[in-house]
Amino acid sequence: MPAKAKPFKPEEYPEVVKQAAGIITDNNMIPACTLIAGLPEEEEEDIIKTIELIEDLKDFKSLIVPLFFVPMGKLKEKDWFRKEEMSELHKELFIKCMLHNLRWVKEITNDYFRGKKVHSIIKPFYILFVKLIEWQAKKKGVLE
Repeated sequence: MPAKAKPFKPEEYPEVVKQAAGIITDNNMIPACTLIAGLPEEEEEDIIKTIELIEDLKDFKSLIVPLFFVPMGKLKEKDWFRKEEMSELHKELFIKCMLHNLRWVKEITNDYFRGKKVHSIIKPFYILFVKLIEWQAKKKGVLE
């Protein structure tokens, strides 16, 4: 892939990401990861490997946020990735990220608010927000 961050090769990234997630969680922090969909020259195999990486990260308490490609830097002359260009694989990737996040967000919320009486007023709103996301996902057939 063009403009992939050095010093690693694209095929090394899954292992680098898993090791980094392990180091972060071993130090009592929560990985907040982003990934970019719709990069120029992206192929189906790239999306499949990204989905596999999300599955490999399932046991790491973390958040994974997919983003659309935005042209900048070396790739500033390329086109933006738009919702209309999403393939079924892109949709599957975004759903995998959402399911991963829904799996962990309640535990992360509980950890964050544990022992903080000041935040006891705010916590129900976080829980409500998550429930609204789940409700919308069920309504659209993404969750069962």
